[in-house]
Amino acid sequence: MNRFIKLLFISSCLLVTSVSWGHQYFFAFAEIEYNEMGQKFEGSVVATAHDLELSLMNSFGLQTKLEKLTPESAEVKIIEAYLNKYLTLRYGCSFDSNAVDAYCSASWTIESFQIMKNGTVELYFTSAAKHVYTLIQVDFRFLMDAFPDQQNKLTFIYREDRETQSFTKTQATHYFALKP
Repeated sequence: MNRFIKLLFISSCLLVTSVSWGHQYFFAFAEIEYNEMGQKFEGSVVATAHDLELSLMNSFGLQTKLEKLTPESAEVKIIEAYLNKYLTLRYGCSFDSNAVDAYCSASWTIESFQIMKNGTVELYFTSAAKHVYTLIQVDFRFLMDAFPDQQNKLTFIYREDRETQSFTKTQATHYFALKP
């Protein structure tokens, strides 16, 4: 009987500890493609919905649960502002020649999003991008403001080439080369 009580006590402690910790590891996955014909970047991010919601509520003033939002909701601008702050993309661009004469930044517009049954949120976004040259610089600090252990992966697609990089708080910026 004494052994049973000890086992019950240890099991209870483990259960309470695991519930209070939530989850220890945080991940987001993104894919961005340069659409030459449409002259724009098209992308998606998949992250844990309640993590994004917590970050938006704490830092950006979101007051509505993500599951209650529609793509037409005014609060989508809050998600868009967050995306533009924590997923930045800079590239060499040309305004009036066939050579790089400026550096441009993507300005993401959320086209749609959905909350999945597995608890993730998928954001779909675009940014106009004419005359893209040289290296693409991506800084992907998505959710790192709220979760220091956040780890992100981003795949950049250009024509037939795909390149994937991992992003952490200490290595949040990577470069992707555009190959002719």
